Amino acid sequence: MNKQTIIIAFIVFAAYANAQCTSNAQGNIGSCMCNQGYYGTNAENGGSCNQCPDGTSTAAPSLSTGGNTNASADLSVCNQCQANYYMTAAAAAASNGNDASAAQCSNCPTGTGNSGVSSQGDVSQCNICQANYYQTAAAVAASNGVTAAAVTCQNCPSGSTSAAGAAQQASDCLSNQTTNSNILLASLSILMLAVFA
Repeated sequence: MNKQTIIIAFIVFAAYANAQCTSNAQGNIGSCMCNQGYYGTNAENGGSCNQCPDGTSTAAPSLSTGGNTNASADLSVCNQCQANYYMTAAAAAASNGNDASAAQCSNCPTGTGNSGVSSQGDVSQCNICQANYYQTAAAVAASNGVTAAAVTCQNCPSGSTSAAGAAQQASDCLSNQTTNSNILLASLSILMLAVFA
């Protein structure tokens, strides 16, 4: 290659690289959108996409009014809780001199979770057991003096596992064949060392 070809290729590459979406954004030039979990008024190169507060997220990326990328996008588009969080307060748009606010999301108790929520509720939104836990009691929503409660989960018995939301009782936890095979292999190795030592 001659020097002119290399210089032209570099200029084309630099122009292309400079015309991309900003970081934490996706799409094509002229229609860049902030990724889910980010918001901004301009996702094109030179714009910015801000990350939602911990535990919160946005709906799928959108340029529409109310979406996470448009001229009026603010903290209030962080209106969903991520998986394994429950919502204690909904997001609010700026009004009457108050700033916009994101949804308030709290961690589900250990061993419990969900697939994400988009409406205000309570700890009963933590309605499935995480992987390697099994359910001992269902979640209870607050009503008529009843205190809300997350699903109650216990660790699977030693040497067994479960997928998230799959185990309704201890017997639903499946024997971990890999762990049992590794224990068997280690035991055989120790036995062979003892015999041949």
